[in-house]
Amino acid sequence: MSWIKLNLFYLHENIFMKVAIGIDIGGTNTKIVIADEKGNVLADQQNPTPSASAEGTATIDDLLVKGLQDFLDSDRAKAIVASTSEVSGIGIGVAGLLDRKKGIVMQSPNIPAINGLPLREKFEKEFSLPVVIENDANIYAYGEKWVGAGKDFDNFVLLTLGTGLGGGLVYKGELYEGPVEIGHMTIVPSGRYCTCGSYGCLESYASGRAILDKAISSLEKGTDSLLAKCCEGNFYKITPEVIFKTALDGDTLSREVFREVGQFLGIGIANLINILSLDAVIIGGGLIGAWDMFITELKREVTKRAFKPLSTNVQIMKSSMTKDAGSVGAAGFLFKKISASPVSLSS
Repeated sequence: MSWIKLNLFYLHENIFMKVAIGIDIGGTNTKIVIADEKGNVLADQQNPTPSASAEGTATIDDLLVKGLQDFLDSDRAKAIVASTSEVSGIGIGVAGLLDRKKGIVMQSPNIPAINGLPLREKFEKEFSLPVVIENDANIYAYGEKWVGAGKDFDNFVLLTLGTGLGGGLVYKGELYEGPVEIGHMTIVPSGRYCTCGSYGCLESYASGRAILDKAISSLEKGTDSLLAKCCEGNFYKITPEVIFKTALDGDTLSREVFREVGQFLGIGIANLINILSLDAVIIGGGLIGAWDMFITELKREVTKRAFKPLSTNVQIMKSSMTKDAGSVGAAGFLFKKISASPVSLSS
């Protein structure tokens, strides 16, 4: 039986099911899902986050709208939308500081082309559906509380380790709906420059971009490494994935890069535990596959620096939602926020 037939059977059995569209706009990739009220993903898609400059005069919000429309025009999405009772709306998570009342991204260090654009208004107009917008790490945290590793915790921080470093906070069982810019707390006075405009931010020491910066700067200084032979000798083309591979092959520099990530993450997490008295710290994002490369150093720093009565029982764990966490969280956040009657996509 084909994928479409299987899903049509499932949807026939759940004809009164509501669904929502969730979009997670990250610095590298944009993920879209259609999910039901239990957090089940019925259809999904991932594409590189578009660049406005790559498409001439089109703005990034135009390209994001086109990406969603192309997804909804697929056979899978059409079958689901046609067979469900309600499309409740669109939830959008985006990396950056938000004006939630206006639905605008005020500043996104990793996606500057999106700054100031009326993202919520754009999607509402194009799809005639209710739209909610929230920081990407916040909706990731919401997803973990809704259907993930955070279900059994009332107080936890979610860290997204990807292109940058994001953070979301669930406190007393509820998502804190405000800026939780953990990646931009100062961790090294007079430290490395950060794309936010400050210096010494945690994100500049623990993120995909930080991994690249550390490796390339070391290679420029002549450090011996397998990385110097990668990408046909052009080490400016290396990626975090390449660094991870050479770390697995025993490359000293690559292993040191990930050890440093663990060190600075551990310092940051110790600070968070001391301030917030957490039950857990959940770590997700695109670099979670390198967990074994940094977790020992991370826990060592937490043990050394966090106040013992507060840190003894804190669980530090991987996200259970490694594939669609942000987009599923965005769909769930939409369900939470929207109480008005949904509108059909065909209207």
